[in-house]
Amino acid sequence: MLDGSWGYWLQQALNALVLASFYATLATAYALLQGITNKIVLSFGDFAMFGAFGAVYTALWAMSGGYAIFALMALACLAAVTAAAALGRFANAAVFAPLIRSPGQAVMIASIGVSIILQEVMRLQSDARDQWLPPYYDHALHIEMRDFPVRFGMLQMISVVVAFTVLSIVVLVMRSTRAGRLWRACAQNARLAQLSGVDTDAVFRWSFISAGALAGLAGWIAAAAYGGVSFYMGLMLGTKAMFAAIVGGFGTIGGALAGGVLLAILEVTWAVMFPLAYRDFAIFTVVVMILVLRPEGLLGVPLRGETGREG
Repeated sequence: MLDGSWGYWLQQALNALVLASFYATLATAYALLQGITNKIVLSFGDFAMFGAFGAVYTALWAMSGGYAIFALMALACLAAVTAAAALGRFANAAVFAPLIRSPGQAVMIASIGVSIILQEVMRLQSDARDQWLPPYYDHALHIEMRDFPVRFGMLQMISVVVAFTVLSIVVLVMRSTRAGRLWRACAQNARLAQLSGVDTDAVFRWSFISAGALAGLAGWIAAAAYGGVSFYMGLMLGTKAMFAAIVGGFGTIGGALAGGVLLAILEVTWAVMFPLAYRDFAIFTVVVMILVLRPEGLLGVPLRGETGREG
């Protein structure tokens, strides 16, 4: 029989898996836009927050209606993804589409403005209070190990399975479909793609919608796995996910997945071995060190300039 330390580390590995499902999903949302625009859009942490609120409110409504747990979670997921995707469509049309060929600073500043608006809207809507789901469903997988019982909640398990299933589909779509080829063409050189007959505006638009949907899915994961949301959660979580996407490889889907998993492992390992108060400082220090040593990221390609040329 395995001793208690094995059970403890298995529990931490499961905790990291749940966290990785969130970070990898949100980092992929960032990568979809980083890759195609070669610019940093900072809003998607707050898109995830917006989706998480949609998931919580839908789940509370479904609970009051007596829905079964799987129907409840499906409705909450659909609400989160739909709300964030619609927000992505609106933000692209109203804010980002007119700026897409502007210098990167203009897009980044505009994205900060979008984030501030979202935070304030949800702060006023929620009366600045965290929103929590009641413990409606507490079934879990229990693994009895010496001195340390391992527990993996059913909702956490569902979140992980859904997240990595969706991410696998995204990878497959990007590699094997016409939509993926058009995205890669615009990512490599949008001007040349446009001269070749590609409707780059449509590709940009669907990239924003898809990134919004993935951010909404990440918000649903946060609500389902951890049971609560707050209007300020998007800032720190979004910043970490953005850095995960950059560390993995600027604008690459595989790099975003790798960066999200790496970030989750670093966070859980630090929380286990060192004081929690210094976790974020340590994580960002590691991120900066990686970017200094390898600016293009772990799985990235040489960075492009504003014109699309490598530089």
